[in-house]
Amino acid sequence: MSAILASARHASIRALTVFDNAAFPYAGAESASAASAESLADAELEQRARESIAVQITSFLGPDAARRVTFTRGSVVPTISREAQSAGAGLIVLGLHPHDLFDRLSGEETALRVARTAQLPLLAVTQGLTQLPRRCIVGVDFGPACIRAAKEAAELLAEGATIVLAHVRPTVADRDRPRSSPNYDLGVGDALARLQRSLPRNDGLTIETVTLEGETPAQLLALAQRTGCDLIALGSHRHSFVGRLVLGSVVTSLIRAATVSLFVMPPMAATTEQGTS
Repeated sequence: MSAILASARHASIRALTVFDNAAFPYAGAESASAASAESLADAELEQRARESIAVQITSFLGPDAARRVTFTRGSVVPTISREAQSAGAGLIVLGLHPHDLFDRLSGEETALRVARTAQLPLLAVTQGLTQLPRRCIVGVDFGPACIRAAKEAAELLAEGATIVLAHVRPTVADRDRPRSSPNYDLGVGDALARLQRSLPRNDGLTIETVTLEGETPAQLLALAQRTGCDLIALGSHRHSFVGRLVLGSVVTSLIRAATVSLFVMPPMAATTEQGTS
């Protein structure tokens, strides 16, 4: 997917592999223990990983790209963010797959942790996305990150694609609906129409709007399934650790579902155009 996207946007790719210090604690040791059985075993495992990664990148991007892969050591998530920033990247691309409870407890949810901390947009790609997206749902809460997500997502789509601007309102009790719904619907409709008019319509882009009701993650995923969506875009809202435990997060729920690729715009994303992904 990175190669397809880079070609369409005339951008360059920097492939990065981070060997977590926790997984390879002895590899590359420079002390007297470097010759220990542990360090030799770790070094062998790391070399095998490098060779496997080179083969994979060669098959997708060619031998030149494989020779330019950056291998580094450190804590995975901070290293990804730091390397992306130092490279002047405009986008971080990661694979997305389901995680079980053990992965969550052990901190192995890389895409989620990058989405929570990185200052760059994140494209988390499922195995099913093998071409530029043709139908994208933008979860609209009318915040600045969401508006940027809608505009940036339009640049990731195939020619003739469709964007659906989807606002999910909280569930309203039947007794309150006659009072709240007319004014709410009118205000949301006007705001969606303004956002729709602000988006570029290049390459035959079609822009639709819809208002849903219920839990946001469930509604967006259900809409994606009904409409054959291959990308959901949304703005991220940073929460404290306690806030994530108590309130949850739309981004967290969608990443953990891992049923459709996600484009996540951070609250303080860089506004300058970059050419590296």
